[in-house]
Amino acid sequence: MTSVMMTLYPIRALMKSSYPITLSALLIPASKESDSPLLLNQYPVRLGRSESADIQLDDRWLSRNHCEIDITDGELIIRDLGSKHGTYVNESQVDEMTIESGDEVRIGITRFVVRIPKE
Repeated sequence: MTSVMMTLYPIRALMKSSYPITLSALLIPASKESDSPLLLNQYPVRLGRSESADIQLDDRWLSRNHCEIDITDGELIIRDLGSKHGTYVNESQVDEMTIESGDEVRIGITRFVVRIPKE
């Protein structure tokens, strides 16, 4: 019988050191001053115009399930879900990309600025 030795690292060691372990994030509306920021603290989060989306947005340019935000390897990831009009980060169309504090996300005509609080 072969023995396999594994080293277990604390979860915190596997995550980006500047982010808290819960990796809460805010999506701050960039296009409308009156809208409240959206708090993200459970993942994955689906954004779209469907009632089944975790965050339903009133934007006719959005697909029903437009994109998803998730945590992968301790980083916040945005993933397009095959939307008709695309998902953009800092004006570049992306299929999947790490997003960081200060990035601007555009889906449809809705724009958000990402804010990730430091520990």
